[in-house]
Amino acid sequence: MYAGHFAMGLAIKAKEPRAPTTGLLIGTGLLDILFGPFVLLGIERVTMTPGSSPGFSLDFIDWSHSLVMSLVWSAAYALLWLRRGRAVAIAMAFAVFSHFLLDLPMHPHDMALWPYSSVHLGFGLWKTGSWWWVELACVLLGSGFYATRARLDTRFGRHANWIFAMVLALHLMNSPWFSPSR
Repeated sequence: MYAGHFAMGLAIKAKEPRAPTTGLLIGTGLLDILFGPFVLLGIERVTMTPGSSPGFSLDFIDWSHSLVMSLVWSAAYALLWLRRGRAVAIAMAFAVFSHFLLDLPMHPHDMALWPYSSVHLGFGLWKTGSWWWVELACVLLGSGFYATRARLDTRFGRHANWIFAMVLALHLMNSPWFSPSR
């Protein structure tokens, strides 16, 4: 759901124009950024599942993607931005936590409440064909909000329509029907 995460970052930018766009986009992807090194270090585990959507099984992602750790990472990221003001820090925290919120409908019961919790969350849309449509709605809503606000507020979004188009193209290229080899 990278395009959906980026669209959320843009929507947050539209709400808090003083927040740096790059910081918001990194924030929306922070949980996945942490996930990579955590897997390499053996802190988290993933298994490849060729032929079964989404192509991998997230066996243990409690340190990057659990509810409590998402809140911890959100607070830690906000602290990095506190010198820019409380509103910017809150926007950055929400950018990080939005990742958890957007992953919730997609993930198949692999997002724990806290590390090693027996309770796991996720609605499992990845296992159905509807995930792409739900993410498309997020892309259109988030990027659309950004583009609309950019027309009204000249403090940001000079290239809002191009950015909207790029996020939409990213999502379209991630469709189940797109194949670069055709």
